[in-house]
Amino acid sequence: MRKGLLTILIIGLFGGLWFAAQSWSRHLEVSKVTIHGTNYIDQDEILHLIALEKGVLFDDIDLREIRDRVKRHPYVRSVTVNRDFPSMIRVTVRERKPEAVLLGSRMALIDDENIVLPMRYGDAVRGAAVVSGSFAIPQTGDTLQNEGVNLALQVFRATKSADEMLHHLFSEMHVLDDGGVVAYTTDGGVPVILGRDITAKILIGFREFWLQEIVPVGADQIVSIDLRFDGQIVTRWRTAR
Repeated sequence: MRKGLLTILIIGLFGGLWFAAQSWSRHLEVSKVTIHGTNYIDQDEILHLIALEKGVLFDDIDLREIRDRVKRHPYVRSVTVNRDFPSMIRVTVRERKPEAVLLGSRMALIDDENIVLPMRYGDAVRGAAVVSGSFAIPQTGDTLQNEGVNLALQVFRATKSADEMLHHLFSEMHVLDDGGVVAYTTDGGVPVILGRDITAKILIGFREFWLQEIVPVGADQIVSIDLRFDGQIVTRWRTAR
């Protein structure tokens, strides 16, 4: 009996303290906004979008409105906004990561969902593929739909998933007007004509060919390589072999 009464008193005490704390927090101004998960986005850009008025009360914050404002940033894939008791707001961002630099009708970046992003430099483009051509690039935030660009990105992803050496074998992929793709090697800028059904297996076979046949004599001895023929690597040399 006494034990049960003590439990009720403890629950009542903590409940009262919680209620008092909640009532107290309603009269507190927001003291700080913390931002997490940003690598490419300057935190000041997020704060500018939030545009929090000075002196706003913690309890008056509209979390949905803040989330909608932050989502306007082209590099934001998703965002969550929470209250951190007693007076802080926590914003957690999941960014869009640039996957390729586009050199088409203008310069832009693109992520793994083919969403066009505004151009940035430094960490934003480190390790990104370079895809060039005369293709049109839509407005920031729109989805790029282009067969040749899709093929170039497919090749880039296949090399990335294979191994480090293959991933760095190509420096640029050029989209032709007919939707085909020519990749240029990092060593010597040798054009490599790619088929539309390019696979990781074909690319790994090309890597072995490059190591065994090209590296020993030098990339400057070859004019072009064609991977469009199943099971064959067609090469043009500067001198007869």
